[in-house]
Amino acid sequence: MTGGAQTMQARLIEIAKQGDIAWFAANPDRRIRIRQAVAQEFADDIGASPVGMIWFALVLEAQPGARIRQPIALPIGFAIDDMDDAALFSLFQRAAPADAKALLSRLRTTKLPNA
Repeated sequence: MTGGAQTMQARLIEIAKQGDIAWFAANPDRRIRIRQAVAQEFADDIGASPVGMIWFALVLEAQPGARIRQPIALPIGFAIDDMDDAALFSLFQRAAPADAKALLSRLRTTKLPNA
């Protein structure tokens, strides 16, 4: 990827992260959301989605200001709009590796400054 393309991709990822911040601020009773993933937003290259599927990002807010993102591939047309926190957390439990689950647990119990 060229320098200009990398800069544009970094901006898109930052916009997605700012969108997560705004979404949680507007939905203070929620702790998890799902949205379409932005290309290359994850540290590990997840590659193209499997045939017939789309990459999504499950964004979990462990506590205010502490969020983790988990990629998950779901079938095209999968209805995500009406999923509540319990249903979304169930998806996280099925998709997340053990280290992501452990990180969420640590973030939930750690006292962060200004939290």
